[in-house]
Amino acid sequence: MEANFLQRLDPMQLSVLTEIGNIGSGNAATALAGFLNTVVDIEIPNIGIMDMNTLSQYFGGPDQPVLGLTLDLEGDLKGLMLHIVEPAFASHLINTFYPKDLTELSAFDEMDISVVREMGNITTAAYINAIARMTNKFINITPPTDFIDTVASVLDRPFSLYKDLDHQVLFIDEKLRFADTEFRSAMILILEVQSMSDLFLSFGMEPIR
Repeated sequence: MEANFLQRLDPMQLSVLTEIGNIGSGNAATALAGFLNTVVDIEIPNIGIMDMNTLSQYFGGPDQPVLGLTLDLEGDLKGLMLHIVEPAFASHLINTFYPKDLTELSAFDEMDISVVREMGNITTAAYINAIARMTNKFINITPPTDFIDTVASVLDRPFSLYKDLDHQVLFIDEKLRFADTEFRSAMILILEVQSMSDLFLSFGMEPIR
């Protein structure tokens, strides 16, 4: 398999990934609403193949601090989901449960991070369950691993684990609104090459070549 295979997906394959992203995002928003016990509105997400440099700029540059949550996918489909949480979203999330002035990620303690971690676990599980139902595949997710670092360092993990990506990933850009405030929620879905082929086969499509 050549590197940069994501760039060679045909329009039908990209359409399938977009539909998976749309349905998964809707399920994740519903799960978030249950977690927060409030209404969560979501716009139709922007979904596409994006490179590392463009992703870094999306988050304000490679040196911008963010909180990353990674969950490994196991079972019939193997890969990784990376959830990048910006400080404003994390702070608002925590203040839904208890008041705390959080202006910088360095001020987050273990309890604060555990709230964000639980959010990531619930929303990602909802996302992956939607994919499992659509593909009739068994997919298990590992508990989330969290780390506060720069955008460049957070993005480095998937690119270092999956060499075939050649600095290209499937990026799901969501806009969420709750408590009269709009936030961006960014997810990166990565499947191993064989798992991506198996996903397309489950929709009656040709595998990746």
